[in-house]
Amino acid sequence: MILSDLLSVFTPHYCRACGKMLKEEERFLCRDCTRDLEETHFHLRADNEVMQLLSLQNDITAAMTLFYFQKGSVAQHLIHHLKYRGEEQIGEWLGNWLGNRLSQSPLYQLVEVVIPVPLHRDKLKKRGYNQVALLAKTVAKVLGVSYVDDVLLKVTANTTQTRKISWRRLEESEHIFVLQHPEKLKNKYILLIDDLITTGATLSHCCEQLSTIEGVKIAVAGIGFTIRS
Repeated sequence: MILSDLLSVFTPHYCRACGKMLKEEERFLCRDCTRDLEETHFHLRADNEVMQLLSLQNDITAAMTLFYFQKGSVAQHLIHHLKYRGEEQIGEWLGNWLGNRLSQSPLYQLVEVVIPVPLHRDKLKKRGYNQVALLAKTVAKVLGVSYVDDVLLKVTANTTQTRKISWRRLEESEHIFVLQHPEKLKNKYILLIDDLITTGATLSHCCEQLSTIEGVKIAVAGIGFTIRS
């Protein structure tokens, strides 16, 4: 039995958005739902909505997402299956898609390192894996650059790592990040990966920490961008 046959045995063969049985050549989505994915093409637009949102508070060089995201959308179903149902193959599939789009953009040609938005260790233990790390690893492989996941950490307010963070900031935010081994990213062009961008708060807190590293440039990419009503 070849690898594709094995994967078909262990991978549910139904559309993750509408539930319809998939044809042999289809993967994760049926043809109709694939058509319904709203690709943003932000990788070709420097001044896109994600860049406008994140650049208000962050010194970044570029930002993009693959798809628009709203309740009930095909993108929501895909991210749900990746995030909460442990379908890691969806992460690799989306990571390849994202990496290919980034490779087509002049804005990301000089990226040297890909890093994921980190998951707190308690949540990682509960969920079993960090879906954003899976996306980031795949993107790094497509772009042919380094993957680093031990510089940016997510912590909680009661850890010793947050002693130097102002209490005001702790009260204002659930998103508390700290750096370790920042020298690994000195003078690097970093691509920060997340799955879903809504308010931009999480990414802003990550960028705030990363921007303290000497000589860094920061770009951001994700899978979904929440449409504001």
